[in-house]
Amino acid sequence: MNNILFLSSVVIIVSIFMYRYLSKFGVPMLLVFISLGMIFGVNGIFKIDYENYELSRDICSFALIYIIFFGGFGTNLTMAKGIIKKSLILSSLGVIFTSFLTGIFAHYILKLDWYTSFLIGSALGSTDAASVFSILRSHKLNLKENTASLLEIESGSNDPFAYVLTISFLTLSKGGLNLPILLFKQVCFGLLVGYIFAKISILSIKKVRNIDSGMSMALIMASMLLSYSLSEFIGGNGYITVYLLGVLVGNIRFNKKTEIVSFFNGITSIMQILIFFLLGLLVNPLEALKYTVPAILIMIAMTILIRPFVVYLLISPLKSSRGQKLLVSWAGLRGAASVVFAILVVVTNKEIGMVVFNIAFIVVLLSIAIQGSLLPFFSRKFNMIDEEEDVLKTFNDYSDTEDVDFITAEINESHKWVGKQVKNLEFMPSVLLVLIIRNEQNIIPNGDTIIEKDDRVVLCGSSFVDRDTRINLYENVVDKNSKYKNKSIKELPKNTLIVMIKRDDIAMIPSGNTTILENDTLVLLDR
Repeated sequence: MNNILFLSSVVIIVSIFMYRYLSKFGVPMLLVFISLGMIFGVNGIFKIDYENYELSRDICSFALIYIIFFGGFGTNLTMAKGIIKKSLILSSLGVIFTSFLTGIFAHYILKLDWYTSFLIGSALGSTDAASVFSILRSHKLNLKENTASLLEIESGSNDPFAYVLTISFLTLSKGGLNLPILLFKQVCFGLLVGYIFAKISILSIKKVRNIDSGMSMALIMASMLLSYSLSEFIGGNGYITVYLLGVLVGNIRFNKKTEIVSFFNGITSIMQILIFFLLGLLVNPLEALKYTVPAILIMIAMTILIRPFVVYLLISPLKSSRGQKLLVSWAGLRGAASVVFAILVVVTNKEIGMVVFNIAFIVVLLSIAIQGSLLPFFSRKFNMIDEEEDVLKTFNDYSDTEDVDFITAEINESHKWVGKQVKNLEFMPSVLLVLIIRNEQNIIPNGDTIIEKDDRVVLCGSSFVDRDTRINLYENVVDKNSKYKNKSIKELPKNTLIVMIKRDDIAMIPSGNTTILENDTLVLLDR
């Protein structure tokens, strides 16, 4: 147990520092993780002989739940208006056509049997959400015609369809497969369970008040895992379930949402590291080299022929520009899901599975290295960069660069604002009264609104952002010997600024007449 914890922590830390350094040269993040896995692997420096595909299947399948859920949770549907139809067509029919055309190419050009060919096609059928999100964010690529949202939704929602195809072809070898019934159960049951759990989760989040961000994270995570397991139990597709759950829950407003998005973003990053590190650890480079030529041919065919053909066929009738079709054709990156599905094949049939796994490994490696690295270049080449927008708006954790902060104040009966209209109040520049809480009712004020005693007002202003100025705060607990004990704020030296007093678990903003008591915790500005 201790060895596993030690190795895991070292891998994560080394991965982060390697990425921070190599990203300066445009090296894709996931390529760093694969390389690190190979360094630890049987032909690497550390010579770890790891071939447990069953355990890897379980770990990677678990990790993929988080990746697919966050793909839905982070997608902003408001920004995706007008392209949802294109995205869903590409994520469903696009995967099916790509898988079958890749299988046909592998059979006729590479002379592989039909079964192996279609397993390769199904494993490589979906595009990679993690790679697409990473490149769009890191390069801040906002694309014209809502193309960024199109790629996000397509890559976030197409993994379940590739999974269905992979499972279908694996089941074919056992006989007795009723493909229409299997597809119906996988898709319909998956959507139904996802919708039901989304409604329950949304209702729970809205009804349970005063729940902190930690509990909200736990609730959403439990809903995600429970919905996946229940969907799989009744024959549905758990990945479809968690994706729909993520989309529906991620597009409602609730407290501490930004913190939750950041949490799942971090967890998803760890899951990506895990999957690609395991891929590098599992692969035997000397064995994989035997499949270099067929893998390169499949990579070229998918990038230059199959993906463009499918994209033009499916979205040309939907009023897409030439630039959008060309860029979407190039942006069909393969990644984590292809690795997981290839491992599923190995567990079911090791002889055929090793062929699928090694070819998938090389294709994923080339796809991330070539397509991923050149995506920014082709975005400019096809004149698809939108300089006036921010790609982060297409994600649910977007916040404008000019942030605002909110503060609140209690209006007691002696406050000078009592009885005054909002338009007659004197505010500091760039400060706005945005909300009045009165008798547990929220009031959006206007200029004629009158302030009453016991009101709680919420003010907003621009956040303080100055890279050259650092504000440091520190705490001081008032004991019986403290120099602050029983003194009022106005009696303190002029160079002492107390910004907050914590008293009996209550935080208060002091005035000049506030008296400091023993056991108070003072929050002071360090000058």
